[in-house]
Amino acid sequence: MKLQVYETSINNREMFDISEVVSPLRWTTGLDSQPGKLEFSIIDVNNMFLRSGDTIEVKADGKNLFKGKVFVRKKKKESLWQITAYDNLRYLKNEDTIVFGAGTASSRFTKICQTQGVPYKVLDSSSYNCAAVIQDNKTYFTMIDEAIQETRTGNYMRYGIRDNYGTVEFFALNRFITKLVLGDQSLVTDYSYEASVDNAYNAIKVIREDKDNETREVYTATHSGNIEKWGKLQMVENVSDADLNSAQLKQQAADLLTEHNVETKTLSLDCVGSLDIQAGCSFVLRSVDLQKDKIANDSLALVTGCTHTLGAIHTMSLDVEVL
Repeated sequence: MKLQVYETSINNREMFDISEVVSPLRWTTGLDSQPGKLEFSIIDVNNMFLRSGDTIEVKADGKNLFKGKVFVRKKKKESLWQITAYDNLRYLKNEDTIVFGAGTASSRFTKICQTQGVPYKVLDSSSYNCAAVIQDNKTYFTMIDEAIQETRTGNYMRYGIRDNYGTVEFFALNRFITKLVLGDQSLVTDYSYEASVDNAYNAIKVIREDKDNETREVYTATHSGNIEKWGKLQMVENVSDADLNSAQLKQQAADLLTEHNVETKTLSLDCVGSLDIQAGCSFVLRSVDLQKDKIANDSLALVTGCTHTLGAIHTMSLDVEVL
């Protein structure tokens, strides 16, 4: 793999090729409201010095890989400069107050990107209308994530956001299903697996109180089979929306049960690197060993976190959700 790393100075807009003076790169992406991150060490060069705000661009075999700005610079007396750059998702950590009318997650994403002034593209528009809301002193990440989660609850469609070489994109997770197979005798060198009901709920209460009239309405949804297996794991959701009728509140309880009444299965993989993979991509998981826990061979797996180490040897570490 031929790596090309460029730095553009914030002072004079001059571009330098720093490919030969940087250490192996670590490029990290995630679905959990975090920007893409590039980390590397750099040798001191007389005619070039990295500053906060400098632009870093990385290409691999001519393919655009990362574009962002230097945010962190660290150094000890006898060591190299340690540099951290973030892509344009970093600006979604900014806080704001926005009043949203009823609308889709993709339209809220568009409004936020326009407000923040970052380049953006909607690859897949969402159709579910989220409820009107006042988002007060929250990060843009939180605003988008809440709309995505409400959409998932409402119609089970899953969406994500990523930075594509400077352009922030909104996409359906089923867009980036790759043909890659990872597992037994296929790129994986080690794995760590966990199955958990620690954050599961099999009993839901949705409560609406009217303090003026001193009344309380309670709507429940339960799964007796999983209560028998795991014990009763209860979640209470308080609502204040007076416009919701009884049928809607019952449905809200049922939707919450569907979302939370699950055993979460997570998997971390150490693999030979492939640039076809980053957070938001899916691949075929092939592991005979994990069939003991009812994970079918050739299951679809979603990458929720990904770190590529790029150098003489290309490796990647993946956090995976088994679908």
